[in-house]
Amino acid sequence: MLRWIIAMAIVAGCLGSAQAQGVNMPAKGSELRGALQRLDGFAVPQRRVGFVSPVPINDTVPYMFYGAFRERVMLVMQALSLRSYDVESARTALNDLDQALAGIKKRGAEMIVVGGSVLSFAYDRPTLLARLKAASDKLGVPVTTDMEATVQTMQRAGVRKVAVAHRLSGLDNKALTDYLVAAGFTVEGIVGPSVPGSTAQGETAIFTELGMTAGRNYPAADCILFLGGSTINYPYLAAIQRGTGKAVFNNTMGLIDYVDAWLSGAPKRD
Repeated sequence: MLRWIIAMAIVAGCLGSAQAQGVNMPAKGSELRGALQRLDGFAVPQRRVGFVSPVPINDTVPYMFYGAFRERVMLVMQALSLRSYDVESARTALNDLDQALAGIKKRGAEMIVVGGSVLSFAYDRPTLLARLKAASDKLGVPVTTDMEATVQTMQRAGVRKVAVAHRLSGLDNKALTDYLVAAGFTVEGIVGPSVPGSTAQGETAIFTELGMTAGRNYPAADCILFLGGSTINYPYLAAIQRGTGKAVFNNTMGLIDYVDAWLSGAPKRD
């Protein structure tokens, strides 16, 4: 009893001190303010889309996702630990893929996209597709990669010849080429991080120059495939398209396009 009396006295003292110092105390029955007001009655998500991030820190994909899908669609994420862009690092990161997929599915995802273009090049394309199918069958939801989503977009656009631009140091150009050839494309050439560019120019300027160089070096290409560069927005993609007169594709934009088509075609769960 004594402890209760002491505790109540302390609370009363704190309230009195706050009032004495002019601290605004919420009036009884007052309307919700600030964050509470924004969240009051917040809609429960109707759809859940899974995304496996190749790295633990990923800010831009969720930012763009929620900019594109504002209405009751939740992005359920889990991360791998990709340490570099070479094949061996990609294979090491993929050792944790099954666990990541299971975790996302357990949290209610209706479909899952594996991000990180280099993860698609870790093994030959038939092996990749077989693993994705096995995961889909096991989990009971569609599982694909952002690169496969981009491949589908390019195929629908009638692309045959591709010029690739990227700034992924250590990326295995042969593995990249083999993947695209297996998907039915001819790779005219690849422009990688060896193209000069200072970070002082800004990311947009560097990426634009890479894409423009790919367009100049490989004029027979039907399109430019730009890998990586998940910036908050994509002004360089429009700049490359205007400057080269060629269609430009990117794996993160492939992800957004794929999810949009899936949400339009898949029935909502009760």
